[in-house]
Amino acid sequence: MTAADPRRPLIALLVAAALLAAALVGVGMLAAATLRQRDALVRRGSLQQLADELAVELRERGPAQADAGLADFLDRHRGTLRGIELRGPQGIVARAGEVGPRADELPVALGRDWRMSLGHVGGGPWRERGTPLTLRLEPAAGLGSASKLSAVVAGGSVVAALGLIAATLLAARGLAQRERHAATESERRRLEAVALAGAGLAHRVRNPLGAIKGTAQLLADQLSGPQQERARRVIDASERIEALIGQVLQFSRPPEPTPSAIELGELAREVAARCPKPVTVTAAPVQAWADPEHVASILEELLANARAFDAEGTLEVSVRRERDRAVLEVADRGPGPGLEPMQAFEPYATSRPDGTGLGLAVVRSLAGANGGDATLAVRAGGGTVARLRLPLAEG
Repeated sequence: MTAADPRRPLIALLVAAALLAAALVGVGMLAAATLRQRDALVRRGSLQQLADELAVELRERGPAQADAGLADFLDRHRGTLRGIELRGPQGIVARAGEVGPRADELPVALGRDWRMSLGHVGGGPWRERGTPLTLRLEPAAGLGSASKLSAVVAGGSVVAALGLIAATLLAARGLAQRERHAATESERRRLEAVALAGAGLAHRVRNPLGAIKGTAQLLADQLSGPQQERARRVIDASERIEALIGQVLQFSRPPEPTPSAIELGELAREVAARCPKPVTVTAAPVQAWADPEHVASILEELLANARAFDAEGTLEVSVRRERDRAVLEVADRGPGPGLEPMQAFEPYATSRPDGTGLGLAVVRSLAGANGGDATLAVRAGGGTVARLRLPLAEG
């Protein structure tokens, strides 16, 4: 890719969009994680507050009313708790409701009555620390669980990132189409200028050329020997210039097409039959919508161009349908035109010493006038494939 590559702005736009999308996702995930951390702190704080409140009630009730105390407390806090469990060194002391393995555990100190009830009377570490009791609290759904907001934030960031990328792709596509349209318009104007200049020159040359050719013909009829041969050479050169002028005029002002349904295979066989050297035709039944004279002129030019590079080989013509297009191909095994595929269609671009550089330009002009296009491609195994694509005939 060169520094002047027109794709660079589009690539930069896509890269910037991808980076911004990644940043959106990152910020969304960070916000979601922050919300989950906040939820965890809210959960822990709420449960700690409930544990402290329950501890006060259990101290007042005493060990004998542990089950009733837990049940009463759970009834009052059904909106926030699903179950409560009080555990001591030897296991469960009291329980109410449903308590799962992932319940929050909070240590509580319930005083001397509870220590005596659990058999930890006298000195030692238990007396100093208090009886090691743990409250296991199972929160109700919604308390302390990750809020829906964090999921919405995370999902929203992903959706926003995907939307940004999709919008960028649509924008890039629109920019690419606009650039192609601008390039096509610029090319059209350039070709119009070239055609206008060529047509003006052709008109100016035509009359003097006619006089030169007519004079040479008179001299050839009157002279003999070397002088007659020289006059014949002038006539031949004049005829070549006339052919070139005809191409220039055909390129500058291609005749308006008179389209009709064409059996493309039959037309290809007719044109191939007029060629002096072997041409094979392989054709599926395909009807194109185009001017028959234009298509015949295009095929004749493609065959002549292929023959110029493959003088003795068998040229291959194929006709088929591709989706909504009729396709005609001319393939040879020559060395190729020596130009870039698109450059070969430029006016006056040629690698042949005897070439005018207008044959393929006329092909493209006639193809465009009939709603089609013409391209060149390298043939697998060596050679060139010229491809003409035309609209299909309706029905």
